Amino acid sequence: MRSLHLKKKFLLLLTSLLCTFAGALEIYRPENFGAMNDVPCMLSVTDEDGNDASDKIISISFSWYYEMQWLHRHYNGCMTGGTVIHLHMKSGVYHITVHTPPESQNNLVPDNRNEWTSNTFVFNTENQPHVIFVSPTANQNGFYTGGWHIDYRAPKFYKYTKPYRE
Repeated sequence: MRSLHLKKKFLLLLTSLLCTFAGALEIYRPENFGAMNDVPCMLSVTDEDGNDASDKIISISFSWYYEMQWLHRHYNGCMTGGTVIHLHMKSGVYHITVHTPPESQNNLVPDNRNEWTSNTFVFNTENQPHVIFVSPTANQNGFYTGGWHIDYRAPKFYKYTKPYRE
C-alpha cells in the first residue's frame, strides 16, 4: 500500500517536471464525494481577446490519475472526477475555464440550474505553474453550490477532495 502511494507521488513529481517545458499544462480534476464525480465539466481555452484558441493546442490527451502511464488521445472535451488533461500549447497567454451546462448537472444542485462556470485561470506558457486543479464550489457548510474553481494549489483532501468554499 505504501509503495503504491509513493509510486503515485513519484509519477506526479515526474509529470510536473516534464510539464516545466514551455507550453505543457496538466489540469487535474481530483475525485470528489459521490455523484459529483459523474458531473462533467467542459474545458474551454481562449486567447487574451476571448477568441477560441483550439487551434493553438499542439496536442491534447487525458488519463485517470491512478493510471498515469496510459494516455488516451481521443479526448472529448470533458473532465469527470479523477481525470487529468495533458495540454501542449503553442507559446502564448491563454485563458482556461471550465463549465457544465444545465443538462449535464444530473440535478445535483437543484437551487442552481444555470450553467456552472469557473473562474478564469490565466496560463502563460513562459511562466509557472504548469499544473492546475479543478474543484467544485461549496458554501461554508460544505454543500455544493453549482460552480467550479481553478487554482494552482491542490485542494484540501480527506478521503476525497474537499470542494472549494466560496
